Amino acid sequence: MITIGDGIHNFADGLAMGAAFSVSWRSGLATSLAVLCHELPHELGDFAILLHCGLSVRKALLLNVGSALTSFIGLYIALSVSTQSIAEEWISAITAGFFLYIGLADMLPSMIHVDSKKPWLIFLLQNLGLLTGWGILLLLSLYEDQIGI
Repeated sequence: MITIGDGIHNFADGLAMGAAFSVSWRSGLATSLAVLCHELPHELGDFAILLHCGLSVRKALLLNVGSALTSFIGLYIALSVSTQSIAEEWISAITAGFFLYIGLADMLPSMIHVDSKKPWLIFLLQNLGLLTGWGILLLLSLYEDQIGI
């Protein structure tokens, strides 16, 4: 279940990156950076869960790589379909819906049900992390035209 869910999630990431690259390379670069920032801890967490479930390191890596390859499928589909502006809008709307669903259905309940002796510290750290992520995304969206290589 973890690998299937992660594969769907990575497919949505590929759709988002493909739609963004079809708009401009700057938008694609900003979206890719945002995806990297949220995928790195996500994939490490999935790897740890697979190891905890009793899989060997090799099998856990193969499952993680296999689910990560679905992002290329989403990327190629988005790049080939998004030649029309209406397709870009639909792809962006669908991937935004995926990300909102993942955030609300998966991450939010796990943030709420944390057992700790210092609940205010956990609350502070969680909100600091959320605000930092939103700040990075805001900066990327504001200055994406000035990103240069």
